[in-house]
Amino acid sequence: MTEGVAIHYREDASLTEQEDSELRRLLFSCFPHEPLFLKRRYLKERPLHRWLVSDGGRIIAHSAVHEKILGSASGEIRIGGIAEVCVSTKHRGRGLAKEMLNAIHAWLPANGIAFAVLFGHPRVYLSSGYSVIRNELSCENALLRQLNPFGGKPMVRRLTEAPWPAGLIDLRGPSW
Repeated sequence: MTEGVAIHYREDASLTEQEDSELRRLLFSCFPHEPLFLKRRYLKERPLHRWLVSDGGRIIAHSAVHEKILGSASGEIRIGGIAEVCVSTKHRGRGLAKEMLNAIHAWLPANGIAFAVLFGHPRVYLSSGYSVIRNELSCENALLRQLNPFGGKPMVRRLTEAPWPAGLIDLRGPSW
């Protein structure tokens, strides 16, 4: 990691007003098509966990993690739903997102979670160990095919030896 840059785990509920303001600015700068970030630091539901990358005390990168229980024909699947991965424009190209994901990938199985799932572009996430999910996904009474509402493909990274199930996956709520 670059000198002065640090990755921090934080429970969402523990963020300060200053961190909330900084985080909303970062999220809106990375996702300007999502005006909700001007008012709050999440799109659909508040995540329990966040990873923040700071440089000199300023937040320069972020990822949210939702703890989810998905349904499948072979039983329930506990996953970490990765969301809102972003790096400020002037800090891109330094591997910060990959380092942040590595920290998340270490934390999840240590906390009993076997899979990380996100909706993203394969060209970005294949190098971090993700593969495109071929399952049909059910989400709030609707079926998602290969694309989600944000244009990314559903992707999974196995974090343990547990196999990803075949067949329909029920997200049991909205995508994150």
